[in-house]
Amino acid sequence: MTVEKIAFVSDEGQNISAHFGRAPKVVVISVEDGREIGRELRDKEAHGQHEHGHDHAHDHTHHQHDHTGKFAAMADCQVLIGRGMGSPALAHAEGMGLRVYLVSQATIDEALQAYLAGTLQHDPRRIHHH
Repeated sequence: MTVEKIAFVSDEGQNISAHFGRAPKVVVISVEDGREIGRELRDKEAHGQHEHGHDHAHDHTHHQHDHTGKFAAMADCQVLIGRGMGSPALAHAEGMGLRVYLVSQATIDEALQAYLAGTLQHDPRRIHHH
């Protein structure tokens, strides 16, 4: 069977972050034959941070910033699960070929079980329109 990698955006590695862009971590869970075979905590670029590590002010009048850095940690994943995401980030994720689920489950384990059972529901109301 093939291994599928699922990315969960998180603040601390246990719970799914309410906002994709602000989350500093990604938990990548490898799944094979319907069961978890590995779990990895990766650093993710958060909103207002760039690879060189310092915060800076955003000019919100031009909200066409590049999302590439925020997705670098999940480049090898097929699925992205979060609780909320802006429409530009969602478009970038889908453009990378990620299947995106924005869900009500608070914990990674809860959402993973629903995903593996085939009952995880994507809620389009969780998309933040800028």
